Amino acid sequence: MHKHENSQKLKIAVVGATGYSGLELFRLLKKHPLVQQIHLFATKADKEIKAISELGQFLENLDVVFLATPAEISAELAPMIISKSVHVIDLSGGHRLNNDEYEQWYKFNHPEIQILEKSIYGLVPWINKQEIQESQLIANPGCYATATLMGLLPLLSHNLIENDSIVIDAKSGTTGAGKKGHESQIFSEVDGECLPYKVGEHQHLPEIKKYVELYTGHKIDPFFTTHLLPVRRGIIAGIYGKLKKGITESDVEIAMTEFYQNYPLVKFKSGMDKDLVTLKKVVGTAEVHITYKVLGNKLYLFSCLDNLLKGAASQAVENLNLIYNNPIDLGLTHLEAIV
Repeated sequence: MHKHENSQKLKIAVVGATGYSGLELFRLLKKHPLVQQIHLFATKADKEIKAISELGQFLENLDVVFLATPAEISAELAPMIISKSVHVIDLSGGHRLNNDEYEQWYKFNHPEIQILEKSIYGLVPWINKQEIQESQLIANPGCYATATLMGLLPLLSHNLIENDSIVIDAKSGTTGAGKKGHESQIFSEVDGECLPYKVGEHQHLPEIKKYVELYTGHKIDPFFTTHLLPVRRGIIAGIYGKLKKGITESDVEIAMTEFYQNYPLVKFKSGMDKDLVTLKKVVGTAEVHITYKVLGNKLYLFSCLDNLLKGAASQAVENLNLIYNNPIDLGLTHLEAIV
């Protein structure tokens, strides 16, 4: 039984509270009906925010700790938190991959190999609800991975697309790179540009491949390019591929309907719906917008979301809701698009 499960008035900590995802998470948790208390931790402490080194002193009285920290910090903190029977929802990439992948994709050796085997990947609604309620460690998915997997998984589950034909052309606002400044993110560099970066080498690529295989049984090795848009937030992932012989647009519609008709935070429509590829219609919401068209055997699909919400903070809240067996969109229905 979870601590405080009867009252469901939860005591929460957000570690990394001053980063973009941490700030969004705090904003959501402040209005969440089940959250009674929020403790904030960051590298630099002040009157409202405690130092990360103080976290251990608070664990006895916490129900859930959200880690909005760099992957190597999350990997160090998670074992200590779990040892106190506190749930961890990790917004970093610190618990998404296999042990042997961390050196290549995240440039560090994971300190706790065993803990990776206990981690549950929190892609809602694909996650197994019972597994999430039994696990103490949830790896919140990456932003590009969420956008891509939400579009790809129905197609591959229904065996609609040729696995070796997949191209993922994804573009994100600059907040996706976090708050730590880099020359490539400054206004003068991104304004008026659409800059490719980490071409074929982005850390969300092995994540996409791993969870495509987990959820669908298919192995893929797609082209994957990421770009920086001259906007603060939002992701648009273009997913292209060849459909199998005889597959039509209505087959795609059937697949999307099967997996998403009962999930309130997705909108999908065939025929390249303009509203569903407009970032201003999804930024500020916890939703995913998917639209697509078929020309002959070619599929063009676009999946859009807010990288700081469904790509990070609001998906973490969905996972919190699932742990305590609440409606998936609890505390998220008030969010609105910026237009």
